Amino acid sequence: MKPFFATLLLVGLGGSAAIWAMYRTGLSFLRPFWTLGIFLLLPLCFVLSNVYLYALPRPAIRFLAWAGGLWMGFLYYSVLGLILFLPALLAGKLGRWPLLAPRAAQVLAAVIVCLVLGGCWQALHPVVRKMEYVTDKPIPGPYRIVFVSDLHFGGLFGTSYGESLVRRINGLEPDLVLLGGDMVDGDLPFVQQEDSLAPLARIQSRDGVYAVYGNHDKRMGTEAVERSLLESEGIRFAVDENKAVNPWLNLTGMDDYLFGDRRASYHPEQGKFNVFMEHEPRRIQEAAERGYDLYFAGHTHAGQMAPNRLITRRMYFLDYGSEMVGQMLATVSSGYGLWGVPIRIGPKPEIVVVDIKKAD
Repeated sequence: MKPFFATLLLVGLGGSAAIWAMYRTGLSFLRPFWTLGIFLLLPLCFVLSNVYLYALPRPAIRFLAWAGGLWMGFLYYSVLGLILFLPALLAGKLGRWPLLAPRAAQVLAAVIVCLVLGGCWQALHPVVRKMEYVTDKPIPGPYRIVFVSDLHFGGLFGTSYGESLVRRINGLEPDLVLLGGDMVDGDLPFVQQEDSLAPLARIQSRDGVYAVYGNHDKRMGTEAVERSLLESEGIRFAVDENKAVNPWLNLTGMDDYLFGDRRASYHPEQGKFNVFMEHEPRRIQEAAERGYDLYFAGHTHAGQMAPNRLITRRMYFLDYGSEMVGQMLATVSSGYGLWGVPIRIGPKPEIVVVDIKKAD
């Protein structure tokens, strides 16, 4: 087991024991000591579905991924709830209000269950975010780019998820489709067994589909196999290079910032409409200074679960949304999929559409 998941398991076990102790003060069905075993089992489900993908049949792994993922979301918000519960527990003992802590536990349980269920519903209902960009460059007419990032095919999401995505993309009638990395959650052989990436071959776009690597695509060292697989399905990669999408549009695609060459050079093509794409939003200001027209990135998931966006906002110049940086429209997507915990509290999962129009 890798150190990351070993640490996550230890934190999950400790946190689960702590919230069991909290909730049993107000929920009578948790009074028997054996119920602690259920709380400790669920973090194991999460780790098993992420590490030992071949230990059980695929349907069982998917069940464990969802059960463990939802539990980790419940655990996360319950640990935050401890911040409110502990003062209630202390005040109840000092003020001789014996019912204060049990009532606090009951309220927290109800609120967090609703929060998790609502966040799970939101995670499964992506939206389409549309924008327009007006240019005075010599383009032949209106042109639609669809950008999707962070698909995360793996334990949580499989073939039906990909089919739904393709239907949504094709319904937007794109001229160009861009995939912003993290197509795979990490374990490519597991994805290959289910043939989860096959639906992507049915994306319909006049000028094709282009992709860049994300950190999850590269962290297991299987990026070359993934590239070969996706290219056989008609998806072209741009890795630290320019691609002539059509006679007037140039795409610059960069390798993943964490695992690639951070010093790789790049430049727009003079006289063309220039689009810059990378996975992690690290080069927004540089791309604007160099004269790019559009910028696309993902990676951040917009924090995925509030209040995490307080962190991502401090980490990046732009962690989510779209903003004019000089003459360049920069877009960082919250992503279409997610990692680990099938919950979204905050910005919804999305498909980004940018309609390029010629200035009058």
